[in-house]
Amino acid sequence: MDKNKLIADVLGDRSEDNFSLKDFSFDRRYAYISMVSSLAWSDGSIDERERVILEEITQELGEDIQVVLMTVINETKDFNIENFNKWVGKITGMKMKVSLMADLLLTAFADSVYMQAENFYMKYVSGKLGINFTLYQKIFRKVQSYMDEQKAQQEKEELEKSTMVSEKNNGIIHRFVSSIIN
Repeated sequence: MDKNKLIADVLGDRSEDNFSLKDFSFDRRYAYISMVSSLAWSDGSIDERERVILEEITQELGEDIQVVLMTVINETKDFNIENFNKWVGKITGMKMKVSLMADLLLTAFADSVYMQAENFYMKYVSGKLGINFTLYQKIFRKVQSYMDEQKAQQEKEELEKSTMVSEKNNGIIHRFVSSIIN
């Protein structure tokens, strides 16, 4: 997902300045990944798709965060309101907030099921970050559209693979039948 484009579309900011999570302090980036990891735990476990998303986000956050990802995952297993409030205080600036909400939604949608616990967490986070309902809906629609495109692309690739296998099998069957007839 092109976060610069998402942020520009959602905020109506067409400026060319690039947004990079690496530009923020370690503490702010640590808070960012902690909030995403905490959401991943909201259904009681972190599955493989959620883990992949966490790893992709840490690549955006920098090597120093990649190194501590397992620590973050372990620390966020049990929700701690004090830690949560500390993290929220570190997420400042609307671009960072929009990026975080997009990553939270991607994580929530990772298993194709948007659970009630995830929904509650998302709405709680958006309220704490000062993201109003209209902005939340814009981000939600953009992420949902992105996920739909990804799913359609995956289905297209799977169909193409099955068509190639089917054509290959038809060739084998045709040769087999021809060899029997001849």
